Amino acid sequence: MRFDFVTVYVKDMERSLAFYRDVIGLTVLRRHPAADGELAFLGESGNVTLELIASPRHAENTYNGFSLGFAVDSLSGATVMMEEKGFSLLRGPVSPAPGVRFGFFAGPDGEEIELIEYTS
Repeated sequence: MRFDFVTVYVKDMERSLAFYRDVIGLTVLRRHPAADGELAFLGESGNVTLELIASPRHAENTYNGFSLGFAVDSLSGATVMMEEKGFSLLRGPVSPAPGVRFGFFAGPDGEEIELIEYTS
């Protein structure tokens, strides 16, 4: 068994694609219509991918209890970039253990985005 993808239900596919592609830096691998909406997969072929689903059935989804983590070279630099793009730091930076720092942001649909800097 291997971990393959994470699904996030989104309200606006274009807005979410712009965030994950243009802000986070993921590559759109494929995109296609679904029975009542649209699917998109982002990431790198052969690695865990992010599946976005936009469907009227999921228009009221709200997120809590999980986060999507993305490693960054510089948490300070990434925080500035996120804030310039309109995404405010929710909490952090925190360093719960030596060699790592986290900052938390809300994604376009309220999903928690965790930026991780490995310092050692």
